[in-house]
Amino acid sequence: MATQLTTTSYAVLAQVAVHPWSTYELAQQRVRYFRYVWPRAESAIYREVKRLSSMGLLDATKEHVGKRARTVYSITEKGRGALREWLGTPVSPFAMDFEAMIRLFVAPLGTKEQIVTTLNQVRDDAREMLRFGGEVKQEFLEGIAVTQDQAYIRALAVDFFISLISTVGEWAERTLAEIESWDDLSPDGKNERAIEKIRELPVPTPESVKRTPVAPRTQLRPRRREGRV
Repeated sequence: MATQLTTTSYAVLAQVAVHPWSTYELAQQRVRYFRYVWPRAESAIYREVKRLSSMGLLDATKEHVGKRARTVYSITEKGRGALREWLGTPVSPFAMDFEAMIRLFVAPLGTKEQIVTTLNQVRDDAREMLRFGGEVKQEFLEGIAVTQDQAYIRALAVDFFISLISTVGEWAERTLAEIESWDDLSPDGKNERAIEKIRELPVPTPESVKRTPVAPRTQLRPRRREGRV
């Protein structure tokens, strides 16, 4: 069973485990929460729901809202068992899907205006996501969230999202201010200041390094297969 399931499978099962959803509602919940930690195309969610249902992990029930029919999915005991088994396996190493960082690495191949545009978008996106985070916060404070009974877990997740997005927004602001102070993207006169910025970074350092640092072993753990997107 586990060999047939991907992280997308478990993400869908996790959503349905806390509340029955239609496929449309599942897609909306993915936008609210899971999109930030497991970005996948909406079409992949629809395919995965049908696949999990055919495997007996989800139960499909037809409902009518007025004259309109819809299918609502709930998790089965077999699905809960698959989730319990998954929770006992090693977690994949932390990773981020952040295209702007790749663009930053190769920024000197483009123009200053291009990287400034990219960073402005990152900053604006962070502001918009924080606005949304504020709405989610208020929704729980007013006691009207669909997952209100899961507030003790959701609070931890919302804390992560808001902390992460705040960090990204603050980084974008600092980076924009730095790059906008440059005349161009050449290294001329910039590396000395860069070393001082690195020196000020709030992370412990060893007395010296004898060789090029390598990534921690924890980052070398195999990632669970992702399936189609």
